[in-house]
Amino acid sequence: MSLLKRFFVQTALLLPAGALSLSLHAQTVSDEDASKVVRALADKLTEEYPFPEFSEKYKTALLSNEAAGKYFHLSEEALAVKLTADLQAVHKDVHLHVLRDPGSYQRATHPTAEEHARNEEQELEAHRRGGYGYQKVELDAVTSTAYINIPGGFQSSQEAFEMAASAMGMAAYSKHVIIDLRHDGGGSGQMGRFLASYFYEPGNEQFYLNGFYKDRTKDIQEWTYPYVPGRHLPQAKLYILVDRNTASACEGFAYAIQKLQRGVVIGDTTAGAGIAGGFIPLGSNLMVFLPVKMVTAPNSNVGWEGTGVIPDVATGKKDAWEAAKQLILQDVARDTTDKIGSAAAAWRLEDDSASDLKGKALAKKYAALIGHYNSYVAITTSEEGLRWNRDEPGKPSYSFVMREVKPDVLTILEMNKEFGGAFCSRVYVNRDKEGKIVSLTRKTIMTGGNIYVMPTVYTLEKPGAH
Repeated sequence: MSLLKRFFVQTALLLPAGALSLSLHAQTVSDEDASKVVRALADKLTEEYPFPEFSEKYKTALLSNEAAGKYFHLSEEALAVKLTADLQAVHKDVHLHVLRDPGSYQRATHPTAEEHARNEEQELEAHRRGGYGYQKVELDAVTSTAYINIPGGFQSSQEAFEMAASAMGMAAYSKHVIIDLRHDGGGSGQMGRFLASYFYEPGNEQFYLNGFYKDRTKDIQEWTYPYVPGRHLPQAKLYILVDRNTASACEGFAYAIQKLQRGVVIGDTTAGAGIAGGFIPLGSNLMVFLPVKMVTAPNSNVGWEGTGVIPDVATGKKDAWEAAKQLILQDVARDTTDKIGSAAAAWRLEDDSASDLKGKALAKKYAALIGHYNSYVAITTSEEGLRWNRDEPGKPSYSFVMREVKPDVLTILEMNKEFGGAFCSRVYVNRDKEGKIVSLTRKTIMTGGNIYVMPTVYTLEKPGAH
């Protein structure tokens, strides 16, 4: 079972009792079996949990509660919930959970070749449908930005790495890369190292994270890979989006990139699940997700366990993607060496801070614009405020709402959106020294960021059109 799948299985413990089926509670655990479960759990914690001081406290609490009879006469589900609550009361570890899972328990204790093959095929099909964790890659030519959305968990199969390489291939020539890990509950740390490797020159490995076990002779230094397929992006600016649901291995990627000072983490503080592990059967259909490896920053005993990854740019509940785009637009607008990109970014920034003036107030402010232009264009009023209308013989007629971007600059909403989006067409008001409107200039920002200026100058021929 993948770590992502395991993570979501654990969340079932958070459901209200009424949401659980009656079958979950049907089997009562005998006192003898309950004792076996408790002692198996205590032993596993003592043997494998990476912090001996906490594993001893866990064991002491479990055995004390068992001696007091607190784990007797309970259903399998109730015993799992009770054990989890008691463990979390001793020391809160987001990963450490006991749960009832008859199917997984049966497969772990009495696997058959047929069941194993069937489960493997079902999991493979689920991964295929889910794009091996990858959902979307979008390119924005205006700002040279690649947006990669990975909500489905980090996986470490050949197919998953191929998907990652394909996504990075799409991003290969972008100056800015956004990797969205919001709602991503974890998975394999190898995927994070794979992605991070793209942001360094081939052969320039980085000490990425450190993993230590209770047996410190098993400690692992995790480094980025010297080679990954495709073009590397050592000069690209990297932005990682996170939220409260970003957990485990996905937190590790954000944490490592932050500590390496290779990218900017944007969003909300992450889940704080910094100890890796796996599922172990305890008895009576109960499984424990047992953390066995603490993951920290290089040359440190400090990780994100319990605290989460603290974003460089904290947005709280606000949209982290929008925050990232604003940072990128500001960066591109400051780049005087890229005149096309700088002008396009300034256009986008103006759209984002556009005036709220609309309706009758907008029509009143720009009353002098109302009328006919060049015979086939008219600016009229409506409930929405102002409308740009075109009625030229032999061509389709159309009408679009206008909004103010800033004084004497108005967007014609939705017009020519196939060229650059819903806000790509504008009208610029030209006035003489006395402030009288002389003409209108229309501009369109294209997909690549070029701003096309219409050669036609719009001159008011008949004022007062309605």
